[in-house]
Amino acid sequence: MTIVDTHCHAGTDKYEPIESLLFHMGQAGVDKAILIQHQGQADNSYHVECLQRYPNRFSSAMIVEKTDNGEKIRYWAEQGIVGIRLPANSRAEATDSLAQWRTAVELGLIVSAPSSPSALLSEEFAEVIETFPKLQIVIEHLGGIGSDAEPPYDEFKRVLALARYPNLTIKLPGFGEFCKLPYPFAHIPPLARMVVTAFGPKRVMWGSDFPPVSSREGYNNSLHFPMEYFSDLSDEEREWIFGKTALSVWKLTDTRS
Repeated sequence: MTIVDTHCHAGTDKYEPIESLLFHMGQAGVDKAILIQHQGQADNSYHVECLQRYPNRFSSAMIVEKTDNGEKIRYWAEQGIVGIRLPANSRAEATDSLAQWRTAVELGLIVSAPSSPSALLSEEFAEVIETFPKLQIVIEHLGGIGSDAEPPYDEFKRVLALARYPNLTIKLPGFGEFCKLPYPFAHIPPLARMVVTAFGPKRVMWGSDFPPVSSREGYNNSLHFPMEYFSDLSDEEREWIFGKTALSVWKLTDTRS
């Protein structure tokens, strides 16, 4: 199958350069990746450079200043960036507080949404979903659920009810984000299984969170452990979770087909 990592960070002033990510991708057998701009960085030039150096290997999600009314979004989109990182309850500090969401719709961008259960259940996010029903929104980090979550996961179940909106997809991270360390995990809560049941494999996409994942279970394990965990699924279902969903959402071509 074609494997796509939908949550990676690369940079020259924070985290690691693209060559480090490419090394880990090669070791793990990952074909393509989505570069997610890290918080606090609104200069997306390095992402553009990576897109140009490795055509059809990467897609990217930009970040812009909270004061941007859409001008910078348009600029970076013209450079080839197809996504924007907007927190689920984000509002612009502009005359139109929904300007950045509105510009994403206008340009056909994908929104990668840093999330927490409270943000996803907020009035602000409800307004976004109702106002922009065709905007492709990817919920990051399994909705922000962490290793401190306890059964019966009532709040998380309310988050999963958002699967009724067909424009929402969700990222499946390395299990070190919601299992107590160290690896190998002594206990695996049913959160990933709950997500796949709620959204279906065609709306779930794996993302490592490189390089922070290196301080949890490591890059290889962030992929191969969930692949083994979901070994009871069909080959087609796993192909969607670990590649095909990302290819369809993030506008990458499957060069293996």
